[in-house]
Amino acid sequence: MALHDGTFTGGTTRIQILDDVQVNQLRLQLRFPGVFGDVLGYVNSIGGVLAMVLAAAAVGSEYGWGTLRLHLARHPRRGRYLIGKIITLLLVILAGMVIALLIGSLLGLLLGSILGNVGSITPGDLLLLLPGILRALYVILPYILFTIAITIIGRSVLAGVAGGVLFLVLDGGAGALAFVPNLGIPLLTFIYYLFLQPNINALIILHRSSYGMDASAITGLSTEGLPPPWQAALMIALYSGIFFAYAYLSFTRRDVGGAG
Repeated sequence: MALHDGTFTGGTTRIQILDDVQVNQLRLQLRFPGVFGDVLGYVNSIGGVLAMVLAAAAVGSEYGWGTLRLHLARHPRRGRYLIGKIITLLLVILAGMVIALLIGSLLGLLLGSILGNVGSITPGDLLLLLPGILRALYVILPYILFTIAITIIGRSVLAGVAGGVLFLVLDGGAGALAFVPNLGIPLLTFIYYLFLQPNINALIILHRSSYGMDASAITGLSTEGLPPPWQAALMIALYSGIFFAYAYLSFTRRDVGGAG
């Protein structure tokens, strides 16, 4: 087996499964500093789902265990409690990202040593880590806030997880409309850019491109057909604001309910 060369070998059979461009990008992902961009890319895929589950558990468990009423009895300002909960959750996720980068770096060093493809790290590469981590956290933010809002409405972990998964499915379905900008119809392109998914992709693609990789070679994501980063950042802020407002109003105006 030699996947790092784009081939799969078994016995006398040798199958080419990756072209030269893909092999080159794979090598860049396995060496420094490409490892950093690759880890951040996975943080916004698998890590995003885990973050939504964590958000549902962090908020929904308070209803299930009946501890929310006790907290609010001591500190009745619900808005402050909710904001504190969100900030704590984001800090936990931020710590998880740092751990993921450390583990990814160790694996990259190990695999790079085995393949003779370690690479090197410059001070500039390390400086790119901070905006990369903050960008990854920012991309996850609207999904976390949506999950929290649904959890508050449903008053349970199950409601939050189910709502979050449904949102991911519907949002991911927007990816099937990636051909819309290629139609050359401004109105349809404008409507497509209002969806969350293309704006998320416009920032995720920066993780790998910041370290000199071509995300389209491996992930299929390309800057063509995606909104510019500044527009994507604004749209994500808009979605995050709407979801936070809904969570805030639901939490501060509705009866706590739940167990206990």
